[in-house]
Amino acid sequence: MCWGGACLLAACLLVTPAHAADVLVLLSEDGAAYREVADSLKLQLAQEKPTLSVTVETLNGVDDLAARESRLILSVGLKATEAALERQLRTPVLATLVPKDGFDMLSRSAIADRRMLSAIYLDQPYSRQFALIRLAFPGRNKVGMLLQPGEQSKQEALQVAAKAQRLQLVSAEVNSDIGLLPILERVLAGSDVLLALPEPRLYNKNTIQSVLLTSYRYRDPLVGYSQALVRAGALVALYSKPAQIGRQAGEIVVRTFNSGSLPPPQYPKYFSVSINQQVARSLGIPAPDEIGLHEALQRWEQTQ
Repeated sequence: MCWGGACLLAACLLVTPAHAADVLVLLSEDGAAYREVADSLKLQLAQEKPTLSVTVETLNGVDDLAARESRLILSVGLKATEAALERQLRTPVLATLVPKDGFDMLSRSAIADRRMLSAIYLDQPYSRQFALIRLAFPGRNKVGMLLQPGEQSKQEALQVAAKAQRLQLVSAEVNSDIGLLPILERVLAGSDVLLALPEPRLYNKNTIQSVLLTSYRYRDPLVGYSQALVRAGALVALYSKPAQIGRQAGEIVVRTFNSGSLPPPQYPKYFSVSINQQVARSLGIPAPDEIGLHEALQRWEQTQ
């Protein structure tokens, strides 16, 4: 027996309106990363459940989202997720390429039943990030981080994850009255590694070069969250490619249609590691190769 939102979700998945797609993939914009998620999703569904029909639309190409009937909406990016939550009518939504903080904020204000909403976060789990640091930089035990004001719960979760890897967290809040660089220098002076999370208000096109140069001056390698950051000068980055997110989304869609229920929001299952060997040489740090570090991190996760 099912109740409330669970019954509604199961009914949405079981009934296909005439001339409707099973899955509507809604892209925030017509960018390469968004299309890569959609293409990977379609490939995964073609392999696992080829009977499901998929329609891909960009947000600016949809005049009336509520009129686009489908059994499930897969939103790609925060803008598409926001639009789906604002306009969708009794349709389950699986959000992808969304930062956890942004998704949590949207879901708190969403009218839809929480059981009709799930996500694959853009962020990596803290446990994976600190395990990467322990594996990549043995002997460097103090991890510096910048946080935004009012993130006490996040700081506590980070402390727990760092302690589990026998690492010490050295964090500070960035106060707009003081500015980022003075606080960054204070953190770098007491740490061995700088871990950057995808916080647009802290790390953006106006600040990232200053952050990279300052961390380099303090001889603290920067651990980033994208391949682009490695190209810019971070020593290592842990991230999930859009194709990996699309693959995971395809697996979730298949399970959802088979079971009649969405799983809870979750972190990326598949991930990649990139290393800037030139930066490692400049800092005099013996960095492992990308494949070896990725495999070591996978082995660690399998033991958890």
